[in-house]
Amino acid sequence: MTTTRRRKPTMFQRRLIVLLVIGVAACALMGIQLVRLAVVEGGEHRAEAEGRLVQHEWIPTWRGTIFDRHGRPLARDEPGYEVAVAWEAITGSWASRMALREARREVGTARWNALSPEVREELVAARLPQWTAVLDDLWTLVAETRVEEDFDIDRELDQQRARIQRMAAVIWERQRQRHEARYGEGDDFQARPIAEQRQQHVVVPHVEDYRVVPLQRFAEQWPDLVQVRYARHREYPNRSLEVPIDLGTMPRLLRTDRTRNITVEDVGDHVLGGVRYDVWAEDVERRPFRDAQTGEIDRGGYRSTDRVGASGIERGWEDQLRGGVGVVQTSRRTGEVTREPPVPGNDVMLTIDAMLQARVEAILDWASGLTIVQPWHGNTLLPIGTRLAAAVVVLDIATGEILAMASMPKGDEDLTELARQELSPWINRAVSATYPPGSIVKPLVLAAAIMEGLAAPETTIECTGHHFPDRDDVARCWIYRPRYGMAVHGPLEAREALARSCNCYFYELGSRLGIDRLSRWMSWFGIGSPIATGLGGPGDAMADNASGNLPDAEAREALRRRGESTFESVMMGIGQGRLTWTPLHAADAFATLARGGRRLVPTIVRGHRGPVPDGLDAAEFHVAPHVVDAALEGLRLGVTEPWGTGSRIKYGSGDYEPIFTVPGVTVMGKTGTAQAPPWPRDVDGDGVLAPGEQTRGLEHAWFVGLVGDDDVPKYAISVLVEYGGSGGRVAGPIANQVIQALRDEGYLDGVLPGAVVGGGP
Repeated sequence: MTTTRRRKPTMFQRRLIVLLVIGVAACALMGIQLVRLAVVEGGEHRAEAEGRLVQHEWIPTWRGTIFDRHGRPLARDEPGYEVAVAWEAITGSWASRMALREARREVGTARWNALSPEVREELVAARLPQWTAVLDDLWTLVAETRVEEDFDIDRELDQQRARIQRMAAVIWERQRQRHEARYGEGDDFQARPIAEQRQQHVVVPHVEDYRVVPLQRFAEQWPDLVQVRYARHREYPNRSLEVPIDLGTMPRLLRTDRTRNITVEDVGDHVLGGVRYDVWAEDVERRPFRDAQTGEIDRGGYRSTDRVGASGIERGWEDQLRGGVGVVQTSRRTGEVTREPPVPGNDVMLTIDAMLQARVEAILDWASGLTIVQPWHGNTLLPIGTRLAAAVVVLDIATGEILAMASMPKGDEDLTELARQELSPWINRAVSATYPPGSIVKPLVLAAAIMEGLAAPETTIECTGHHFPDRDDVARCWIYRPRYGMAVHGPLEAREALARSCNCYFYELGSRLGIDRLSRWMSWFGIGSPIATGLGGPGDAMADNASGNLPDAEAREALRRRGESTFESVMMGIGQGRLTWTPLHAADAFATLARGGRRLVPTIVRGHRGPVPDGLDAAEFHVAPHVVDAALEGLRLGVTEPWGTGSRIKYGSGDYEPIFTVPGVTVMGKTGTAQAPPWPRDVDGDGVLAPGEQTRGLEHAWFVGLVGDDDVPKYAISVLVEYGGSGGRVAGPIANQVIQALRDEGYLDGVLPGAVVGGGP
């Protein structure tokens, strides 16, 4: 048997195999890379290649105009120029970089590398002043183009630097975390400049032609420092209006025979909002100008030079208002030029009446005297003259359109830092802040009880001063107090109980309804759901509208387990307990009642209508005409009869005057004085809001009413004064002035709505 032995590969063969393996591996790697470049990243590279063959010149677009209900422009774009400055100029590092470059060029690279660090620093320092002078010239020119009296270039630059450095710190921390997750902890992470540190930033958003010439000359000499670009500027032509207030219609202590003109700045500020001149990473992520994968252009996408809606309607309707840029494309191969014009943004028409809005804001202005603590308020816990925050909503009952929505103070008010902490002027109190409703919820409770068959308009309930027979220290009527001689109302029917605001009557109705039925009816009247007014856009996705609080099924069950559901339903009957809502909710609820239970979700944008709450059958919540009549009669008596809680201002013993004095109109309304949480304020007057410094025992003042120039209500009015105290004495006179404003602007007394009575464009 012959054995054949396999010969071992020679050295040459082994080397050949190694080379073959290396070659195959290299080919595999190149194949993978080819697939990555051609397939995975093919679109991106193809777009880049094609982009180099075509030159693009972008043509600016313009934002749509925001109009009030009568076609007055409230926000519009106007042509002009903007000035953008490099980040290096803002930080001052440009001067250092230029001095370093000049020193190296003069010394020469070889010699520079041989110099010690100390000598290099001396050479750079010697050349630094001339480049710093260039920056000084730039900022002098920038300051000359800014016409605002309070403009401070150093403050503006500090704010820009702080904002971008905060942004960079956040992004670098995220990058570091990703780096450590991939490579482990170490010192090899290097932060890279973010996009905002490589681009130019707008420091003068609008400058007119004759002012821009010196900066244009400077930009021609130093294009890496500054750009002067054609741009449209957002103007708010009716933001400042002078409003006459007839002091002859004021409460006695403010009344004179003259007219006071109040200049209202930034009319409708909380509604309109504004734009910002810097694009955030979130904007680009939401709508990029160029798709990173495909290279596809979205002409409405965001570039670093764009303006972005920052708040209010400008923010909510950003996609409709912004438009799309035009483009001029020039082929580098053929020289062919194609042009696509810009697409302007869509206009937005609001339901707001700008002049009525201005009048309402003037009424709420501290200069009117109605929103500061006055002697007749009876507010013993706050000093006379204390400034109060307030909100008003005026709603067209037939259409659900919001005619005015005011919140004071506003974010731009000239307030000290302490006052800003106390009053939070950035909050739109009409829709974003919630409050216990107090007695203004009583007509809704009455309607629910009658519709559920638990009472009738003629049902008599006796007020004994307190609801629970064996407890006279809880669930008491508001007049069962030592200061009123422990008085009681006695037996009352529904209309009189509503006009007198008898707590005991509505404790009993709340008890009969129970917490479940009360919650269902309150939910239908809007409590517990945000109102999609359109302020946050077509879907209200970005709205800050508050929902208010209403015990849901889980909370109600928890109350039952603790044995607290009966007491909670009793307290809900007078608008206390866990109920909270906004002034807009209040106006909406009264309008719904006036319509016989038909919900029309309030809107602030023409053509927009938000949804009603889910899971509620509209057919279950109609309110019969005789029930509406009973509620409206109680509301009418409450403001017309001497014993009504909203009828008179009391100045002293036997010294009264009516609250509602506008002739020729019918007013129906309900006052409310709701328990308020402690107010954080400078109690000791040292100018510092210290921890624990609060004023307790205060109450919010409400008035919610219906008004028309006949017996049919046309408009719902909601007034809220934070920590004001008595609803009748504090919120009532404000409501009277709002009714006067409605008449002055032609909404009452037979004048056609839309007639401009108070002046203005």
